[in-house]
Amino acid sequence: MRIEGSRILVTGGTGSIGSEIVRQLLQRSPAHVVIFSRDDSKHFYFQQELSNYDNITFIIGNVRDKGALARAFYGGIDIVIHAAALKHVLICEQNPIEAVKTNILGTQNVVDMAKENGVDVMMTISTDKAVAPTSTMGATKYVAEKLTIDGNLPNATKCACVRFGNVLGSRGSVIPAMVKGIKERGGIWISDERVTRFAMPIPDAASLVIDAIDICSGGEIFVLKMKSFSLGQLVNVIRSMPFASSGFEVEEKGLIRAEKLHEDLVTSDEVARLWSSDLHYIISPPVGNWTPKKSMNKMMLEEYNSSKGDTFSDEELATYVSECVVELGLD
Repeated sequence: MRIEGSRILVTGGTGSIGSEIVRQLLQRSPAHVVIFSRDDSKHFYFQQELSNYDNITFIIGNVRDKGALARAFYGGIDIVIHAAALKHVLICEQNPIEAVKTNILGTQNVVDMAKENGVDVMMTISTDKAVAPTSTMGATKYVAEKLTIDGNLPNATKCACVRFGNVLGSRGSVIPAMVKGIKERGGIWISDERVTRFAMPIPDAASLVIDAIDICSGGEIFVLKMKSFSLGQLVNVIRSMPFASSGFEVEEKGLIRAEKLHEDLVTSDEVARLWSSDLHYIISPPVGNWTPKKSMNKMMLEEYNSSKGDTFSDEELATYVSECVVELGLD
């Protein structure tokens, strides 16, 4: 599906990932972009940033509210990128019903509206925590993936998912949390230095979501090829950086409720349906007559676990930390 000339809706479009997706979409000459999210302050500041564009519409609303969501489809939509979600593991553990309302019922609303309005492609953004989930957030995103894929029908709306890990520098993620802790309190806490996580910078994550739309046939889960790091490695990198030269305390609390030591990006069942392109692994639909693109090759990957495979170098992590320090105005 071509971005150029399309009318595109981005739910959660003022968030860390959603807003970067919007920025990159606007560089691809879409006919119109509808930005849908519930936070009026984020709307205000993003409107200021994008004031030079006349092909965007901002709509305040919650994906839980089908009536509000319907307004986003007025005038016709060709592509939906569903980025709205409750994403913090601990917050979702403390508020499981709220996680269900947004991540499950909200996703079903988006799928329903996309199909009712004849959308060409609907892409849900998912997470590695949906693989063999141990948390409420992971479980709700697991169901959101199922609802999305189930919405895919031949010769109708093509529904698919993109699955990735932590997004470096996004609101509430580990690097900005550590940087702020050091600058404001002179200390941080971690769960366990052995914890490993997949990660990717915000611009790369956004561009790979858009790339998945270009090659989507419907029913796939696109798994972004990512490197990983350990919390112990990240702490050691930060210790060597100028902004932390006065030192800081590290409290190790142990794994928090529902947290995994390592993350997986592909289940044992999905490994049998795994293909590869230059930028993604592609999990083919479990049923139907899906045909891989010429650019895709069958993969024999045994597992995709954050404790194995490619890891970030210390230099790469240091670069992302430095960017975060500048972004937060703490340099």
